[in-house]
Amino acid sequence: MSSQESDDAGKLAVLGVSAMDERLYRLLLNAPSSTLTELIAGTDIGAARARLAVRRLERFGLINRRPGTPARYLPAPPDVAVGALIAQHHDELERARLTAECLVDDFHRGTRYEHASQVVELIEGRAAVNQRAVQLMQSAEQEVLILDKPPYVGAQDNPDEMAALARGVRWRAIYSTESLTEPGQLAAVTAFRDAGEQARLSPLVPTKLAIVDRRLALLPLNSDGPAESGVLVHPSSMLSLMITYFESVWERSILFDQHLHGGQAPARSEQQVLQLLSAGLKDEAIARQLGISLRTTRRWIAQVMATRGVTTRFQLGLVIAGELGGVTP
Repeated sequence: MSSQESDDAGKLAVLGVSAMDERLYRLLLNAPSSTLTELIAGTDIGAARARLAVRRLERFGLINRRPGTPARYLPAPPDVAVGALIAQHHDELERARLTAECLVDDFHRGTRYEHASQVVELIEGRAAVNQRAVQLMQSAEQEVLILDKPPYVGAQDNPDEMAALARGVRWRAIYSTESLTEPGQLAAVTAFRDAGEQARLSPLVPTKLAIVDRRLALLPLNSDGPAESGVLVHPSSMLSLMITYFESVWERSILFDQHLHGGQAPARSEQQVLQLLSAGLKDEAIARQLGISLRTTRRWIAQVMATRGVTTRFQLGLVIAGELGGVTP
């Protein structure tokens, strides 16, 4: 058996074919019409184990026995035989999925009138919270709604979001305005936008929140530090309230401008300043996001105020609210 064949052995384990069974099948592919003795000659596979393996391979449809004595074996074409196994497992997985849906229905019927702990599930420990968040993101089928705010722990690339977007999940995120002051956050949000995320900014983000397919919501118990514990909210009036709050903030938030790259002189400076001002950023934060000096930022703000005919920040806020208030989803 070559080193490449040795490395590849076991690749069919996901279909229920053991590494030894696969090894015999590979040997037969290279020596069709072999007897059992010929097949295992020069290997460390005993005759008794080989006979059992051959029976399993016949049952899987991977080999066929030729008539006669001694018995000789022929390998089934891999594309046909392995393809049939894949189709069979796909059917089994689909049946398991349907069974899981029935179990969920049974679960909800059984807990409908139970204690509130059946609606709000407490998750303790940062690792447990992170694990449940990953499970939720990976199970998303239609839509994910996110409220996002600092502090952040670990990498901000979020491969689970990228995978969800790639499989067609609609992903809407509202970022707190303070999140744009975090190092690397602007680049991360821009990357998500480029991948298909719908992103907006708002000063009205009180805590992190993830709602998946409008059936489950996960949020931390504390809003100011890393999530040491959290709650998973199942279908209930509480979940409906969270969804309503998200949609309300979404309607009042502003579009995230994916062209706000630092280090470049922006071509739409006035519109960018308006967006960041309406998001509630201070002059220093606006300067960092636009990659310009604080002095230049204040000069642009003064120009915006002059073109709008206002003399105070409050008046400018009223003008901005009128100009950016009609944001469509």
